[in-house]
Amino acid sequence: MHLKSILFIFCFLSILTEGISQTNKKPNIVLFFVDDMGWKDPAFMGSDYHETPHLDQFASEGMVFHNAYSAGPNCAPSRACMISGQYTPRHGKVAVWNSKRGIEEQMRLEPIPDQGLPLENYTLAEALNDGGYKTAIFGKWHIAGTPAEQGFDVNGETDASEINFKETDDPKDIFSLTEKACNFMEENKDEPFFLFLSHHTVHTKWEARQPMIEYFEQKEKGKIHKNAKYAAMVKHTDDSMGMIMDKLKSLGLDDNTIVFFTSDNGAIGKVKQTPLRGAKGMLYEGGIRVPLVVRWPSKIKPSNSTTPIINIDFYPTMLDLAGINKAKDKVLDGESFTPILEGKKEKLSRSTIYYHYPIYLDGKNARGARDAYFRNRPVTVAIQGDWKLLLFHEEYVLDGGEAKIASNQMVELYNLKDDPSEKKDLSKIETKKRDQLLKDLKKWMEKTNAPLAMKKTPENYRPVYKRGSNKSKMTH
Repeated sequence: MHLKSILFIFCFLSILTEGISQTNKKPNIVLFFVDDMGWKDPAFMGSDYHETPHLDQFASEGMVFHNAYSAGPNCAPSRACMISGQYTPRHGKVAVWNSKRGIEEQMRLEPIPDQGLPLENYTLAEALNDGGYKTAIFGKWHIAGTPAEQGFDVNGETDASEINFKETDDPKDIFSLTEKACNFMEENKDEPFFLFLSHHTVHTKWEARQPMIEYFEQKEKGKIHKNAKYAAMVKHTDDSMGMIMDKLKSLGLDDNTIVFFTSDNGAIGKVKQTPLRGAKGMLYEGGIRVPLVVRWPSKIKPSNSTTPIINIDFYPTMLDLAGINKAKDKVLDGESFTPILEGKKEKLSRSTIYYHYPIYLDGKNARGARDAYFRNRPVTVAIQGDWKLLLFHEEYVLDGGEAKIASNQMVELYNLKDDPSEKKDLSKIETKKRDQLLKDLKKWMEKTNAPLAMKKTPENYRPVYKRGSNKSKMTH
């Protein structure tokens, strides 16, 4: 046999073997997690000013979820819920380090203390790691302990307070974090990996390179969005997605990699999410509705879904996609939405999404808030189909409970389909739906041991948090 023929056969077999290897390998998983990006911030979700060409292309190739939710209205609780696959009563991470933030005289109850995510909680990263995945985080952790203690082989955690934009010209380390993520993918291209790229953008303090800011300053402002520096920061985040997708394609991993794109909670109050009410820190839709796209070219057809998805669903979904069984003693509150991604179903089996936030979160005169003092007072929420019920602990505990429900303002009820802005409280009109949702909510609270905020007593009194005493941790 001629030498050329032998070389041709050798090359052909090498290519064939590589193709079979990639086909048989478990899919890689990338979680592109943005900090504080609102539901309507990307152009593909309706921004009339921001430019997100890479995300727009990504969305056109994946499944876009238009009714996606974070599991918390601000950073730490949402992240703890996502990585644990559990609602807040299961793990106790209910606040950003302190559940008592604001003017003490305006707090009618003593909030439930916050705790860090317990190290014994078997996380998504641990489950994937035990299932044969190389795991890495780059960016924000913000839960408790360290990523290394919770299942990550590579700990690229960074603290926002240590990032110096003036020295690096790299806003919130967007580009350096992305480069590290790309290097991780290249180093582990031959084994399945889970990459958690957890950006500090687009959280305040807003930072962007000056040429990009100037570009948006010269652009005509939108009716919804109009801040040039914020738009520039969104664009830099979009550039990061472009770098990730280009790297996957150059490594030949694109078809066998599932990429999730989402945000940890809604946008801050300065960035409108019309028609949604409220913002980060609130349990109104503007604080918890987020963009979500899942892309897997070989398995997921480009499409749109209105099925409500919450980030506690990521845990069981990723295990499903990776072919990993759930640990027998692990309680998961989320539900896998793999059948929806595969086009086999349009809805999940669960009927209701819940939130439990027995805390006070400061925010004087915050846009869309219930009162002028707090973004959040102790509250528990149920979203069931088009309906949403908010149960406020102060009125429930101190103002007569259900016996006085007609007058004590303990609940609010909204039809999200007819009223996404949550302007018309129907709790005194749709009383049958109100009572049914309240009954379901109380059953869920009992099932998950969700504690109400407490009446104030000398025994449970804790000094109120003073703004500035721990500034680096208390700006979320």
